[in-house]
Amino acid sequence: MTKTSSRNNGCLTQRRECPCGDSKCILKVEGEDDDPVVESSVEPSFPQAITQIPQEIVSVDTPPYVGQSFQTDDEAQEYYTNFARKNGFAIRRERSKGNPSHPLGVYKRELVCHRAGISLPRKTAELKRQRNKKSSRCKCEAQMIIKKNVSKGVSRWMVVHFSNVHNHELLDSEEVRHLPAYRNISSIDREHILALAKNGLSVGTIMRTIEVEKGVKPRQLTFTERDLRNFLQASKNINRENEGAELLNACKAMSDKNMDFRYDFTLDENNKLEHIAWSYPDSIHAYKVFGDVVVFDTSYRLYAYDRPVGVWFGVDNYGNAIFFGCVLLQNEKQESLGWALQSFLHLVDGKFPRTMLTDFDIRLRDAMISEMPGTKHVFGMWHVTSKLSSWFAASLGSQYDKFVSEFHRLGNLESPEEFDQLWRQMAVDFGLSLDKHVGILWYHRTYWALPHLRGFFFGGLLTTGLPVSMKSFFKGFLTSKIHLKDFIDQVAVAIELQNQAGEEATMRQNYQNIKAKTCMPIEEQALNILTPYAFDWFQKELIASNQFAVFETPRQSYLVRHRLQSDGGHLVSCNDSDENIECTCQEFEASGILCRHSLRVLQLKNCFVLPDKYLLPRWRRECSLFPRSSGYSYRSLALRSLASIIIQESSITKDRFDYVQWHMSKLLGHVRDMPNVEDLGSDVDQGCSSLDATVPVVSSMKSCGRGRPKKMKGVVEEVPMESS
Repeated sequence: MTKTSSRNNGCLTQRRECPCGDSKCILKVEGEDDDPVVESSVEPSFPQAITQIPQEIVSVDTPPYVGQSFQTDDEAQEYYTNFARKNGFAIRRERSKGNPSHPLGVYKRELVCHRAGISLPRKTAELKRQRNKKSSRCKCEAQMIIKKNVSKGVSRWMVVHFSNVHNHELLDSEEVRHLPAYRNISSIDREHILALAKNGLSVGTIMRTIEVEKGVKPRQLTFTERDLRNFLQASKNINRENEGAELLNACKAMSDKNMDFRYDFTLDENNKLEHIAWSYPDSIHAYKVFGDVVVFDTSYRLYAYDRPVGVWFGVDNYGNAIFFGCVLLQNEKQESLGWALQSFLHLVDGKFPRTMLTDFDIRLRDAMISEMPGTKHVFGMWHVTSKLSSWFAASLGSQYDKFVSEFHRLGNLESPEEFDQLWRQMAVDFGLSLDKHVGILWYHRTYWALPHLRGFFFGGLLTTGLPVSMKSFFKGFLTSKIHLKDFIDQVAVAIELQNQAGEEATMRQNYQNIKAKTCMPIEEQALNILTPYAFDWFQKELIASNQFAVFETPRQSYLVRHRLQSDGGHLVSCNDSDENIECTCQEFEASGILCRHSLRVLQLKNCFVLPDKYLLPRWRRECSLFPRSSGYSYRSLALRSLASIIIQESSITKDRFDYVQWHMSKLLGHVRDMPNVEDLGSDVDQGCSSLDATVPVVSSMKSCGRGRPKKMKGVVEEVPMESS
């Protein structure tokens, strides 16, 4: 059976068409099945981190080592997998510790050699239908153990043990590729295989064709003919003729259950499903609050149905990604994309977003001009940079890295005029003056270049990207065998899990011990009004403002310049009569957070209270989407989040541990004495026993004989609960 990566969503394949329109110009997909990096940076207010170039975790010869850290457990597994393949073996996940009810979730994993352990006894039925083949397991003890470490709300996976001692011979490069773990048909290859099979090519011919196209020797692909046959057989189970009607029936059933579920569709001349878009009640409510900035991701296709799929996302006041709507189209023509935009507006009661960020797509640009002329359309910087390697790496060679560095430097410039001048110079310096891709970037510079976009509202998304991609959003839900009629339910499940993660992240932020650092009244004011996510942004600007000098100029304006600069700076106009302040950097217009230049002037003018209009409702705690209820599920989630923070803080030293354990033991006894019956109402989740299991608390302690631990000064502080 064909093996697919655990991180791959089998039904999605990334689009490879180039915006230049040349059919021979195919974009390279970084890492094939991997997602582009579009995660939010730690410091969203600083444009220095304008973007991150998509990266893939490459094969390595260097073995893992104790203390090595990774952002995710998937990244750690990918690193170990690549090392294993280079060295003639494969790996598998053996044991894990933790579960959804644990404050840290899954917090420990053991990755072992594929020959670890002993052979497992097979069931009788399996013995009858399988040949008696010897197990490859031989108690090999080679392994890597990783553990989650959370510090200041940021989690990393650390290597805590590594052994590379095998009790068996390792395979050579020819043998290792036949291991099941490395036999994989990528999403790009799957799409190509279906196209070749549709044209009547046999399995053998398809294999030879792909080998020739990839320039590899016979039998050197990552899959065998048997894998290809199994894949094609599984694909035949999809009935494209009836799937559209079943999807419509699923939408109607969803609408009958919940009248607030919305969908829109069209039929083609054969009365078959052409396009369909839909949204859920919670998503429509979220759009009413945070629909000012929207990301429309159309960079993937459902390859089994040969249909483009698009998802509308946004970001809430806590920096969490939120889902607005989804669309399946028949094709990627401008008319189809225009219909998608029309339907989205219909689903959200005609409310236009202020800004929409999309892929670098000329057809989508034309559709936006036609359907949303009042919305600022922007090509997401992460989409632009993902194409640089395909366009320039081969032609520039060793100069490519220098070109990318200069590209980002120009992206940080303030003036559009300066950007235009230096862009032309860069094209000359790198010999790209006549390059068609440099030309298309130049022609569309007002859609992606930050110097040309200042003053438009992006809510931080222009410089940081969205905290979720379509691929990661659907991770674990969509497979190559999914039927369209199940797509609606699967998207709903993905949304629910995303909302749960967002609610937990919101609680974690509220439980953080956030402190004012400047003792300024405006900081205290912002601390009480803004969410922790927005306040962190504001606080960084406030602290940075102390590095600037102010020079008064005529007409109630001020020149604000960094203390180490002798020229330049930004002009800030401040009108006392209408409490209006404006800066030429236009950071407030772009993010909704006052810039350091404006804050420096307000300090000079002895401003102790910020006008309400500079604390946007978008970033206030009162506008949070969570909690959605006050029932058992919410209380369990809130306590788990609080317990997670307590565990992090109290595990640092033994004194902290003793102090917290003593108080929690007393608290547990007090809670057990309280009544345990109440009317839970309608918001009790019946099927959440595993998700909402209580966190076990140790009620005994070795230091009980010594009495109550001493009260700790400056270590454990009371964290106020936020009312909702």
